[in-house]
Amino acid sequence: MKPTIALIEEKLISALNPSVLLVKDDREAHLGHAHENSGHFTVKITSNLFSGKSAIARHRLVYQALGSLMQTHIHALKIDASAPSDKI
Repeated sequence: MKPTIALIEEKLISALNPSVLLVKDDREAHLGHAHENSGHFTVKITSNLFSGKSAIARHRLVYQALGSLMQTHIHALKIDASAPSDKI
């Protein structure tokens, strides 16, 4: 079985063709909390598919790309989604 980070990366690459993709496991920051053994992740992603879309629309695309992983492998997800044309 592949690590959850690899599954997340595969799904996001396949669906959103990102130019930047960083996935971080944040589980250690949640030790002692409910669901500490389930997946807590941060995703930083840049994709042309986000151009002209609101933050909510970008997050929806990420959730859609992750599909069933949201129910089976991911408990909490922090998303930083940008388009290449966004100003820094």
